[in-house]
Amino acid sequence: MKKILSFIICLGFFCMPAYAEIVDEFVNKTLDKSLKIKPASRIVIADTFADNTLNKNLKPAKYSYKPIKDNFAENNQNKSKYKAIVVNYNENLPQISNKTTARKVVVIDNNSMTAVPVRIKKLFTTKSKIQEGDYLEFETTKDIVINKKTYPARTTVKARVETISLNESWGVPSDLVLGNFSIDGIPLGGEINKTGANRTLWVRPAAWTLIILFWGAGILLTPIRGGHAKIRTSEIYTLYAK
Repeated sequence: MKKILSFIICLGFFCMPAYAEIVDEFVNKTLDKSLKIKPASRIVIADTFADNTLNKNLKPAKYSYKPIKDNFAENNQNKSKYKAIVVNYNENLPQISNKTTARKVVVIDNNSMTAVPVRIKKLFTTKSKIQEGDYLEFETTKDIVINKKTYPARTTVKARVETISLNESWGVPSDLVLGNFSIDGIPLGGEINKTGANRTLWVRPAAWTLIILFWGAGILLTPIRGGHAKIRTSEIYTLYAK
């Protein structure tokens, strides 16, 4: 670790910019130092033809605006006439009854649903070549009874990859969402969300600190990627069947 830090520090010194004053020796030797910038003289452009031909007493004419009348429209006898119509709006408000009414409330008991514990058949990570819409295979960890049918342990349960995003530089982790579980064509409720190791918590601060303090040395940390999302065979997830 000390060797790496010393290398980064040395790299920062090599990248240090060198500032020097630029001097034009030829200009200093040849030009007279007493020279001054002359003020620019304004030249008035005169139009002799316009001055000799136009009358100097001319004044801009005033324009009078007159409204344009449409005689054909005014003489038309089929003019639309507006009539004021009075409309009475009667608002009927519902009457409030003082009698007490009973309402039927339906309570759904989620405990009546059958719990289905499952685990993946083999280790899965987002390193493998898989796309959204592909299926993964899980298996039940014990015997399950669904719709009066018994499914023994290690019965295959399929899951579809709903969302998958790979890890990126700057420590951004990968994300994985599994859903649409089913056993023997029967849909199961539940969803699995997995996220890899989030390394942005230390990669970004460390990279920007080195970039500012050591003249860009923190760029060496930007290729570090986040962790991959993993589903291990030892992890058990509970799904639900109606």
